[in-house]
Amino acid sequence: MNQAKKDFYKNATQNLLSQITKMGLSSQDTQKAVFYTKLFREAFTYDEIKQYTFIEPGADIWDLGYDSAGFCRIASTVFSIALGFNDWKLMKVDADQWDGNASHHYLKHIPSGQFFDLTYDQFAISGMNVPYEIGKPAAYRLYPNNDIMRFANALSIDIIGMLKNQDKRQ
Repeated sequence: MNQAKKDFYKNATQNLLSQITKMGLSSQDTQKAVFYTKLFREAFTYDEIKQYTFIEPGADIWDLGYDSAGFCRIASTVFSIALGFNDWKLMKVDADQWDGNASHHYLKHIPSGQFFDLTYDQFAISGMNVPYEIGKPAAYRLYPNNDIMRFANALSIDIIGMLKNQDKRQ
């Protein structure tokens, strides 16, 4: 990425961290959200993470030209599980519903009703705004060795273990 994109990316990360502090999360959840946001945003910048995550059959493009591009569903899924699956809803705006030329996934924090988009900047850098309010709940896709599992594994996050622990607390 060129320097202007790197600066935009850095500012977008700071915006996300600022948003977290204003969401009304508990102190513990705020710490976790900040930790995972920083971890994911850093991970998006590594070619090795991109290559490892995006190895679906036929997917020969792993670098989409901007560090957070392509990670929306993956990061949102892992983040929601890490922060308490029941407090976060995976949302999706279909490609034909907006001018982003692709479907886009993000999160809705159920207790506050606020949207949280770990990769909003992949569109904002081009001046596009995601129409979050028209999104619909999306299905989680946790299959062995799919892109979500590979991303979590690359960051040593045991999302299956996290889900099992959340189940025990219910």
